[in-house]
Amino acid sequence: MLNVERRVSLAIARPLPPTLAHAALLFVALCWIGEWAARTPMVQNHIPYQVYGINHPQIEIQFNLLERFVQEQGAPDCLILGSSQAFRSIDPIAFEHTFEAATNQPISCYNFGITGAQIRTTSMVVQLLFKEYPPRLVVVGTSFLDYTELRRQDIDERFTQNDWIRYRLGKFSLNGWLSEHSYAWRALTFLSYAAPHGMRYEAARREFKKWDGEIAPNGFATSPKAIDPTVPLQTAAVKNFQRQLGNYHLSEHDLAALEEIITRSQALGAQVIVVEMAYHQALLELKDAHGQPRMDKDRLQAFIAQVNDRLREIADKHGIPFIELDPTLPLPKNGWYDLYHLNRIGAEPYSRWLGERAAQTLDPLPPPLSGRNGK
Repeated sequence: MLNVERRVSLAIARPLPPTLAHAALLFVALCWIGEWAARTPMVQNHIPYQVYGINHPQIEIQFNLLERFVQEQGAPDCLILGSSQAFRSIDPIAFEHTFEAATNQPISCYNFGITGAQIRTTSMVVQLLFKEYPPRLVVVGTSFLDYTELRRQDIDERFTQNDWIRYRLGKFSLNGWLSEHSYAWRALTFLSYAAPHGMRYEAARREFKKWDGEIAPNGFATSPKAIDPTVPLQTAAVKNFQRQLGNYHLSEHDLAALEEIITRSQALGAQVIVVEMAYHQALLELKDAHGQPRMDKDRLQAFIAQVNDRLREIADKHGIPFIELDPTLPLPKNGWYDLYHLNRIGAEPYSRWLGERAAQTLDPLPPPLSGRNGK
């Protein structure tokens, strides 16, 4: 019995092999060194922007620019939301100056319009933005293009399946946590963006550089690219537009997402306006080289009217303005990026008009909200 007890005692007291402990310590040390190295200027100078695994250069640049905007100017009073139509057509500076001149209320705006975004994905982004930077005014730029049948089906999974976005919204994952906190992980993520380019690092940098000069510090598109609206579009472009319209069925799902944005905004005490984005009248017919229309203009106009009626109903339900596009608004011929996007030349008069209309329809803005980040 004494021998048995001695054997048991010795077995319990025997120290575990140190291999696993040493390996764990080594792993932690390597991670710490990697994180330290990733934060040094030597590494950061070669990474154009912090990336979060969305693999959508514009939105990741937007998050970077917004953070810098907040550091330099404080959190924006006003957030401009929507798809590329809002991104290219609402100039924050022109809107701010006109609104302030009419109301004596200084205001700072950031344009967070996103190319390729649907109303539902905008609603997800809104949750991220409002959590960090609760606004006093929300401008939702929208149009009939946001409520077509295809827009409901063609949702971009880069938004809905992203671990970092989910983490920010409260769903934990290791990838999401690392994307939020680790510079080393974000550097590796950026390197992964080179995979479609044969792991050529410079090719991945070029994808970001294409947007670098395209977005102003306040999030607005700066491109002066212009088309002649009288020149007929190529057949492929017309077919793509017709495909987006589908059978002119209205997406109730996307209208519900718009209401969600409005409700979240009002829950913060922010004022909201919904504004119809500009499109060129040539879009209603899309004439061919012989001057013949390639679209059913009457049917498209009826669909636009149906969408606007629903937007007006939603606005009335929530007690907010819906500012419809004024077809007589003089926009310069060289102010069109394409038939449903303005460029920065056309955006200036459109944004001044919008600032005037906002000043006429809005009550005095609420005071800055408590808990706002930045200066």
